[in-house]
Amino acid sequence: MADSGGSYLPPVDRLLKLGAEPARRRTWPDYRTLGLEERHAPALVRMATDPALQAAEDRDPAGWAPVHAWRALGQLRAPAAAEPLLALLQREMESEWVMAEVPAVLGMIGPASLPGATLLLFDDGADEGVRIAASRAITGVGLEYPERRDEAAALLKTQLEDWKGQGRLLNAFLVSGLIDLQETEAAALMEAAFAGNAVDLDVNGDWEDAQVDLGLLPERVTPPPGYEGPRGAAPRAAAQSKQKRKAQKQARKRNRKKK
Repeated sequence: MADSGGSYLPPVDRLLKLGAEPARRRTWPDYRTLGLEERHAPALVRMATDPALQAAEDRDPAGWAPVHAWRALGQLRAPAAAEPLLALLQREMESEWVMAEVPAVLGMIGPASLPGATLLLFDDGADEGVRIAASRAITGVGLEYPERRDEAAALLKTQLEDWKGQGRLLNAFLVSGLIDLQETEAAALMEAAFAGNAVDLDVNGDWEDAQVDLGLLPERVTPPPGYEGPRGAAPRAAAQSKQKRKAQKQARKRNRKKK
């Protein structure tokens, strides 16, 4: 078993034994049923960011403890976890689990995630994959906390205004977030980015798809580009989710080659 560099007390220590099976479930377990409460947040943060646990092999149940810990922090909506998890995003950008799940957790945590995520998104010198993760965290806050929806949308819109000078993939995820938040007031800006060939179509489809998703068109007018089946009959939501994960992975690979 991985040496965590320190002991974990009950009930946090129970996460060391859960292993891969519950981590791989599509629906996350409710970790609060284990007796976890917000007072356990400091220990959960330590577990979620524990280098020894992060480095453990998949067959070691303790190696899955960080995944369970950050999910628990999201369910507890622990604001103290926002800064350490944002730092984890930057430090563990090669981890598919971190990049896939931590932005969602930051969205669950809520407003405490916004300052740090905004700094990452607006940092044009940061890794593109990290900036995309930050955009997803901001989107998540807007979805989880309706009272912060307008703020989250404004942040994404502000960054998309730089569409000419940034990557097509980042632009695509900004568009994706604005679609998720149903920010129809950004439609003209999104249309301009699509018209400028500055949006990766693998993430959301083209401008017609975006209009359908925003409720601006009842359905596509032209055949969809690059989709299989009649008029894109394949389930788009599942396909796009897979494409987004693949796109983020490709972004991290591209950034590694640049360094």
